[in-house]
Amino acid sequence: MSSVDSVCPLDCPDTCSLAVTVESGRITAVDGSHRNPFTDGYICAKVRRYAERVYSPLRILFPQRRVGRKGEGRFERMSWDEAIEAIASRFRQVIAEAGPEAIVPYHYGGSNGLFGEGAADARFFHRLGATELLKTLCAAPTSTVYRAMFGTMGGVPPEDYPLARAIILCRRCTRHAVPVPLWR
Repeated sequence: MSSVDSVCPLDCPDTCSLAVTVESGRITAVDGSHRNPFTDGYICAKVRRYAERVYSPLRILFPQRRVGRKGEGRFERMSWDEAIEAIASRFRQVIAEAGPEAIVPYHYGGSNGLFGEGAADARFFHRLGATELLKTLCAAPTSTVYRAMFGTMGGVPPEDYPLARAIILCRRCTRHAVPVPLWR
């Protein structure tokens, strides 16, 4: 058993440092580390239970095709090549019948952060000519306000939060805290 220093993979501004316990090459526990003075050992419940999600028997590891009617919850495993061909074939059909803008690239990176979001996926759908979409009800308005206030920087340094005269929290999702300077 060993403890490995790591950092949180999620996209909130806290940048938590982690102490990850590893036994025989498997994560057995995730705890907050005191290396980051801002979070000082705190981590959220989502990250604390990270190993449970990584090793969950419910985690989908391979492509699956629905068999039966929608809602029955019946799927069969398929190969990656079969999955890619099925998607490409359907895309070709939609484009031939209705044009590329009939494809709506709805996805949500969840907690992937700036490095994993809007990169290869955005280039792929742009090249395809698909419709542009502003993600979810929570992320789209929050991101718009954030860009208007702070530009395109990666985040507000947490140590600047106390300097804000107000902090607006997204009602559905408090991880999108946005410090708001109120000018006189």
